[in-house]
Order: sequence, then structure tokens, then C-alpha cells
Amino acid sequence: MRTSMRYFFLLIATASVFSCNRKEEKQTPATVTYELKVFRLESEGGCKSDTLPCASYEVSYPVFNGLQPAVVDSLTKVIAAATDSGNPESDTLSFELAGKDFIRDYEETKEEFPEMPMGWYYHSTVEVSVLSDTLISLAVSNEYFTGGAHGGYGTYFINIDPATGRKLTLNDFLKPGFNKALNSLGEKSFRAGLELSADVSLADEGYEFGDGEFALNNNYGFTKEGIVFVFNIYEVGPYVLGSQTVSISYADLKDWLK
Repeated sequence: MRTSMRYFFLLIATASVFSCNRKEEKQTPATVTYELKVFRLESEGGCKSDTLPCASYEVSYPVFNGLQPAVVDSLTKVIAAATDSGNPESDTLSFELAGKDFIRDYEETKEEFPEMPMGWYYHSTVEVSVLSDTLISLAVSNEYFTGGAHGGYGTYFINIDPATGRKLTLNDFLKPGFNKALNSLGEKSFRAGLELSADVSLADEGYEFGDGEFALNNNYGFTKEGIVFVFNIYEVGPYVLGSQTVSISYADLKDWLK
């Protein structure tokens, strides 16, 4: 039987008590630790000058110690896919492959359009939001520019069981039938972030949802305070409206916690 959500919160609190002061390494009750590393590739000639266009691919990511080798291998591949040029559905297997593909695309484009005035970049940061012996929750933030009027950015989440590497979902932590209550809480948070009252039409403000009613997506992660959902650019509105973050506290979900 899985550890209850209440016990999960206790583990998070315990982990924070034993945390190190160093940002790059934290300890959990299961003695799982991590350190941050950076992978970077640049186009030929490098990016040493601000006046010459170039391409750079950079990922800041955690390397875990204390996990089973199979879990580390699975997690490494999931992180690599989530950091592949803002494409969470990527099937890339490593930063090296993704980075080389990005640099190659830039160099081929520059060869075709030699007067291209601006360079390309792709930068990604993988943040460890929760690290306990029952959950690893990562927030992957991507920012990139490949020409055009503006760049792109996005945030995606990875939630796994550190013991098995299994992907964890809301069903693992919330009682059956939680969707209606969760969407209601999510809409309140969504409107609060935009300073919109309950009687204001989201459609009139430029936001579109599948059936005309607010609904949370499947892009969520966990923090010490609650569950965070992110609607990335273009997902429910035009680029100019940006991305939207929805935060729901565990206190508000107390009746639905397993």
C-alpha cells in the first residue's frame, strides 16, 4: 500500500529540516542526494562575441545519487526528452543528441540564409521541487529563440516514484472523483492570478478552453505547499497573454487527500 499523502507531507517537512545549506545538494530521509551540472554546446567559432551570431544549447540539470541504476537511467532519459527544444514529446535519449541537432539546424539555416542577423539559443533549467523517498518532482523550464518575431518558453513537470521510476499522477495522491473539486479550485486560482472576478467571461478575456468551461491540464508538479499547473504559451490563449500558473494548496485539498 502506498504511503498516504499526509505521510508524504511529513516526509517533505522532515527533508527540509535535514537540508544542506548548499543549493546544489540536498538530503532526504532516503539519503538520496543530487548535484547540479551544466551541459553546453556552441556552434563553430563559439559565442564569445556579442556582435557575431552563434547558436548555444545549454541545460542545467540534477544528477542523482542514491537511486537504483534503472531509475537513474529512466529519469535521465525523461529529463533529456523534456529539455529537447521545448518539446516534451521528444524521443531524444541524451542532451548531446538534442544539442547537436539544435546546432546542426542552426548551421544549416545560416548556410541557407547567410545574412541571418541573429543567433539562436536554447536554455533549459531543471529544478528539483520535491525530493523525498516517495516522490521526485521536477520543474523543467525552457527558453529558446530560433528566429522570427520572438522566442518561446515553457515549463513542464516530471513526477516519479524514486524507488521504481514509475510516473506518478494525481490518482496516486487524491481520492477518486477529485476532478470537479480540483477544477473549481483551479479556476479560482487562475482568475485570482489575472485579477478577474467570478462573473467575468474567460473567453471575453481571450482564454479558450475545450468545452467553453475552465479545465486544468495534465501539466502539473508538486511543491512543499501544493500542486502547481502551468498553461504554456498558446495553450489557452495567444502568445501576448503569456503562460498562466495555477497553484492549489494541500490545505484546500484536505478532503481529497488519500
